[in-house]
Amino acid sequence: MSKNRFEVLLKTLRFDDSASRPVRRESDASAPITELFNSFIDQCQAVLAIGSCACIDEMLLAFRGRCRLKMFMPKKPTKYGIKIQCLTNARSGYLLNAYIYQGKDSDGLHLLREYQTLKKPTQAVMRLIPPIERSNRNITFDNWYTSIELIDSLKKKQLTGVGTLRKNQKEIPPEFLATRHRNVDSTVFGFTKDITMSSYVLIKNKAVITVSSIHHMPVVDETTKKPEIILFYNQTKIGVDLLDQRCSNYSTGRRTRRWPLAVFYRMLDISASNCYVVRLSTQPHGQKTETRFSFMKNLAKELTRPHMERRANNLKLQLIFEWLFDTSSTVTRKPLHQQFQVAVALKKG
Repeated sequence: MSKNRFEVLLKTLRFDDSASRPVRRESDASAPITELFNSFIDQCQAVLAIGSCACIDEMLLAFRGRCRLKMFMPKKPTKYGIKIQCLTNARSGYLLNAYIYQGKDSDGLHLLREYQTLKKPTQAVMRLIPPIERSNRNITFDNWYTSIELIDSLKKKQLTGVGTLRKNQKEIPPEFLATRHRNVDSTVFGFTKDITMSSYVLIKNKAVITVSSIHHMPVVDETTKKPEIILFYNQTKIGVDLLDQRCSNYSTGRRTRRWPLAVFYRMLDISASNCYVVRLSTQPHGQKTETRFSFMKNLAKELTRPHMERRANNLKLQLIFEWLFDTSSTVTRKPLHQQFQVAVALKKG
């Protein structure tokens, strides 16, 4: 299509019924994009099942326009944007479930009443895990989500969890905190019936505290001197970060003041990333037969192929091409006034 037509379509593109939007917005702040976003998540869950390890983390979609969903996260590179809570495969970064964060007390939406009394990070995890409930998978999360309450809640869903704990958690014994008397590369373990806690001194007066319901032995790697829980955490925490990196490397996003369009751009980027993961899963032993850049180019060609074939078989376009570009003549293009006459005649029918 022409550039002007593309710009017109982009300006008029909408994702819901504007007539019923005010009513839906009373209970759903992301109403302009919710229906399409939920349909997209359903397709992601129908195409591929993730492996034995999952990862939960937040993704910040950069946006600085006017939006009630916009929030400030100083530790993120983009600082301002729309937060999306994500559940992905821990190693491949395939997105399985996600929802758009709508502000305070929105993590417990659509949850049972028994879960709405839990902590907000625990509610976020419980909202994301329905596709993998009772599958004995493991979930890795960072210290914003991790708590003993969350580990116990996952156990009821037949899931395990691994994560780092913040130092202000009341369940942490005083012996696990960093002191000047503890040596560097030393590890302290604590065990209950279902949970293992470890405290590893990375540098002087700084300890990394982790909790796991999948490790039950005080195993320490002889090379790095780190406990096995930390090594497992480092290997399985990159799922959402890997997806975010792929979306940033090859992005369809363009500058816009409409936040639903910004979310739509990110959905396109996630779709391309998920397609690439599905393509790799079909290769023998996960061999990488083509780069992601080549895959994106081939994907774009295949998506536009039906339109190009339809135009190639259009008899009117063939006649126009033969008339404008007469190969038997030394001058291959007709004069501009003759082209204009042809265009007017075709418009009249």
